[in-house]
Amino acid sequence: MSGALEGLRAFFETKTLNPHGICLLWRPELIWTHATSDILIGTAYFSIPLALGVFVNRRPDVKFSWAVWMFVAFILLCGVTHFMSVWTLWVPDYGVEALIKAATAVASLLTAVALWPLLPKALAVPSTSMLEARIAERDDALSELRSAMDTMMEMREHEARQKLLLDELNHRVKNTLAAVQSVATQTLTDTVGMDAARDLFIERLMALSATHNLLVKREWESASLRELTDSTLSPYGRPYSYSGPDLRLDANLAVSVGMALHELATNALKHGAWRERGKIEVQVEANGEAQITWRETGGPKVAQRAHRGFGSRLLERGIAQEMAGQVTLDFAEDGLICIIRAPLNARLQVVRPQAA
Repeated sequence: MSGALEGLRAFFETKTLNPHGICLLWRPELIWTHATSDILIGTAYFSIPLALGVFVNRRPDVKFSWAVWMFVAFILLCGVTHFMSVWTLWVPDYGVEALIKAATAVASLLTAVALWPLLPKALAVPSTSMLEARIAERDDALSELRSAMDTMMEMREHEARQKLLLDELNHRVKNTLAAVQSVATQTLTDTVGMDAARDLFIERLMALSATHNLLVKREWESASLRELTDSTLSPYGRPYSYSGPDLRLDANLAVSVGMALHELATNALKHGAWRERGKIEVQVEANGEAQITWRETGGPKVAQRAHRGFGSRLLERGIAQEMAGQVTLDFAEDGLICIIRAPLNARLQVVRPQAA
């Protein structure tokens, strides 16, 4: 044990040694050139591992960080050896310097041994350009996926709209067929003779077709009462007028009102104002509720009829029920007066004039 201590003491003994400066003959220009250079190199060696340590500490995601820490230890020891070179210019602590160099040798050897097996793995890490290319490929794939998803959504929406349109078409066809069936039944019931029934049935179908054409122009959403009145009455070429605000009727309501206008016009042509040189006035008022007045003037005297035909039943029952309102027929001597009163709602609205 004492022998080991004596050997250790002899290893660090400096009395028999001279500082390194004596080899330079204590020439100042040599001494300070060596000292300054070693101080600068040592400072740089201490700065480099400090920067590496901060980087690895703030970027824990970096692969092979243990290898970086090995470089940190190796470079720090290299810096210490340079500072010891400055120290031994004046103090011959060569034993301490030898230990530091030995530690530096071990650290450098371990780093070198670990570096070569690590090299293939490091080379396998994608470069910046490769990562950018892969990110671009991923972005392109995501863009294509989004485009495909948008296309699928559009197709689903298209299918949903198509199904909705088919359901709506089916509903309207059923309603139309029901209206045609009702018109046919009422026509055959009220008319004597197949020829007369056929002609009257065709007239009513044409009136129904005219209303449908008007609704088609509005994409079956609604119809204007003023346009409905014009399309029904103008083909007769007889005088009529429309006064008051316009009303917007939903599709089903427009069909019923169109048929009612046709029946009133046909009655006026056969028995009322248009039989002579009379006139028809359609007056609309909208004060909390809608009031539509059909007034005939200038025709022959009107007699009260005991028999209620298809037109009367359509107005007093069908229109009243469809509009949730009231219908009155006044067979005055001066001419027929039909008044329809109904509440304003989503199906029956006043058309507000657009500002200029």
